[in-house]
Amino acid sequence: MEADYLHLIVNHVPIFSVLFGILILGWGLFRKNKSILQIAMVLFLVGAASSYAAMETGEAAEDIVEELSVASHEVIHNHEEAAEIAFWFTITTGLLSIVGLFVISYDLRWRNTLFGVLAFSALISLGTLLYTAYQGGKIFHSGASTSSTEQLTTVPALTLTCLYEDLE
Repeated sequence: MEADYLHLIVNHVPIFSVLFGILILGWGLFRKNKSILQIAMVLFLVGAASSYAAMETGEAAEDIVEELSVASHEVIHNHEEAAEIAFWFTITTGLLSIVGLFVISYDLRWRNTLFGVLAFSALISLGTLLYTAYQGGKIFHSGASTSSTEQLTTVPALTLTCLYEDLE
């Protein structure tokens, strides 16, 4: 599998794991349920790990996209800088989740403060991840657009041809 396609697949995982982690964290805090809170923190850990995978596949995809000259260096650089910031915020959220898993197990008194900081960190992570995705959307992916364009133009023509042949 090409690195640019792999990056297009992997880069969605941190966004959705942090998004669902935030929703589940809110639900867990509302219900005051430890198990639900643990699920949210595991999702934040998945987001942190997958943001690393997205960064690594992005480095390989950068070489391919620059070689094809389908995007300016400035657009790629802006996406890369946004990705680095998002990566560090997501890693911070993951580390806070590790602390949160420890705190929830031992029922420490400052756990509400930690969950407030965790929620804030997760919201910042999600914002930076979405901004990174926005910047990445400015990069033209020739392989993805070519295949979808071919599908849009050939499938209806093929369908009309088959219908016409059936009428004869």
